[in-house]
Amino acid sequence: MCGITGYVRPAGLLDPDVLDRMTASLHHRGPDGRHVWTDVPAGAALGHTRLKVIDLSAAADQPMVADGPLALVYNGEIYNFAALRAELVAAGASFQSTGDTAVLFALCRRDPACEFLTRLNGMFAFALWDGRTRTLTLARDRTGVKPLLYSEFDGGIAFASEMRGLRPILRDLSIDAHAVIQLLTLGFIVAPRTIFREVRKLAPGCVARWHDGRTRVERWVPPPAAATIRDYEEARQRLRDTVRRAVVDRLTADVPVGVFLSGGIDSSIVTAMAAIHGGRRIRTYSVGFPNDPAFDETRFAQAVAERYATDHTVLPLSLNEIREAIPDVLEHLSEPFADSSALPTYLLSRLTRRHVTVSLSGDGADELFAGYRRYAAARLVERIGWLAKTPLYRPARAIIERVPTKRETPIGSRISQLKRAVRGIDADRRRRYANWMRITDDRTLRTLADGDGLPAHVAAIEACLWEHRGEPRESDDLNAHLHTEWTTSLPDDMLTKVDLMSMAVGLEVRSPFLDYRVAELVAPLPSEWKLRGLRKKHLLIDAFRDELPTLLHDRPKQGFEVPVGPWLRGPLYDWARSLICEDAGLMDGVLSRRGALRLLDAHRGGRGDYTSTLWALAALLDWHRRHAPSVKNVCDDPGDYSRRADRIVTS
Repeated sequence: MCGITGYVRPAGLLDPDVLDRMTASLHHRGPDGRHVWTDVPAGAALGHTRLKVIDLSAAADQPMVADGPLALVYNGEIYNFAALRAELVAAGASFQSTGDTAVLFALCRRDPACEFLTRLNGMFAFALWDGRTRTLTLARDRTGVKPLLYSEFDGGIAFASEMRGLRPILRDLSIDAHAVIQLLTLGFIVAPRTIFREVRKLAPGCVARWHDGRTRVERWVPPPAAATIRDYEEARQRLRDTVRRAVVDRLTADVPVGVFLSGGIDSSIVTAMAAIHGGRRIRTYSVGFPNDPAFDETRFAQAVAERYATDHTVLPLSLNEIREAIPDVLEHLSEPFADSSALPTYLLSRLTRRHVTVSLSGDGADELFAGYRRYAAARLVERIGWLAKTPLYRPARAIIERVPTKRETPIGSRISQLKRAVRGIDADRRRRYANWMRITDDRTLRTLADGDGLPAHVAAIEACLWEHRGEPRESDDLNAHLHTEWTTSLPDDMLTKVDLMSMAVGLEVRSPFLDYRVAELVAPLPSEWKLRGLRKKHLLIDAFRDELPTLLHDRPKQGFEVPVGPWLRGPLYDWARSLICEDAGLMDGVLSRRGALRLLDAHRGGRGDYTSTLWALAALLDWHRRHAPSVKNVCDDPGDYSRRADRIVTS
């Protein structure tokens, strides 16, 4: 795992200090080495920071360069590299390095157009400079596990693993107002947008080719195949075998490997497969909250660790210790990020990194197997969708929306779920669908956001989600919902969180459920196998029932959550208020200072629960305070989804 950065500028190279600063800014992603390379005549420059995982020798250093010149910088792991290497050797190739980077580079040398991408099983983001054709190719893995951002400038293009890698080269950046509204509405920004208008995220499963001043984005992943499995028992057995292979493949490394073991279903299955088939004693890591039983899962994790005799380490934490980590976490964000579970993820990653360099996780299973409560709620609500067409719906919804609540209380949690369910009955299918993914409802958003353009922003968000969803068969609406989250909230929220927080401490995280073989097997299966009645992840639990301790079979899902709501009523209130009062540029511009203060005070007074909205706002304003001196202004353009560089051409 590494950090990559670089640029192409036809007018000539910039001062060498620019590339050095771009690369040095990603040191945390690759603390084991840092190198740069330039093609002076073409104005091309590449930088790389290395985390040594496979082939610890200098032979695996990057950038890798061959005559031509052809140069590669790469971040990720290719799990089938040994099989690909054997094919290349049989075809006459020779290697000095035993790692996967050398295999990828050999494939690039044979095929600079990168048509081999469909053969890669892994997580990756890479940049390939072909000096013969003066073409820069940027590529990202199918699911978007590894990030890659880019920006066109001076007739050329710059790229980096994180926004901080672009900052030395880009000046006077303009904030994208629609991205701000997306962040506050959904809790994340959907690719290809970023917080800056001039910077784009390369979408999962895409390549961007820059040549002669133009960038063309294409999707390299084949269209999803239809289901070929009709028998439930066959699906169950195929799933067991595919997950087993995915776990074993991710244990390959020349450094110590561990597993995040939360005590939930997903991480417990990964631990079981690693312990049974990995051929070694597995190290597992958890965080615990001994003084806060509502958040503590250690007894579930301990049951799995004891069953498989893992070398188990638990980091006992208090909620105060998590709250004290907020400044460290926010310091690592070079782009605003609204998921508060980044806090425990950072602390778990920091603990794990003290012992190992690589850790496996259970990420992706919820989006594949319908593991979130909202999926069951959405299916239940569909049965009473006719209520939205009755005269009572609108007045009843208005009354329910105004019921005060605190989500941390049992009754408050139920009221919050009721509000979300009522929004999910909306007669408009696009709006109804988007409401299940939103963290901020229309009424709250109108209080928070200034201007007459808000309806256009909301409509654009709904259109964006609907575009990812496509037109599903009415009989399997849930699978369409799962697909949308797989292509939006999974890469742009969950995987972004894991990448940023693990790489902040130089830890590589591998997720077996993101293996494309698992996804291609599970995605087209009937949703009734995934969500049976209101029973979430039915197929997954059934397939691995014998490997799970009994107390895990029917336990409800417990998210990696922290009590941000109570904190914003107490110890974080002054911090949030100062951010709102002191911000210049976003407040009284895109957002309403008065409205934000009203929400904060209503939240503290118990007149409403605005936890997710206020945390997203605080994260945004804290980021803005840190970076405002170099930010130029705010541009408002909710519907601009058709820029030339963002068009994805399906090959």
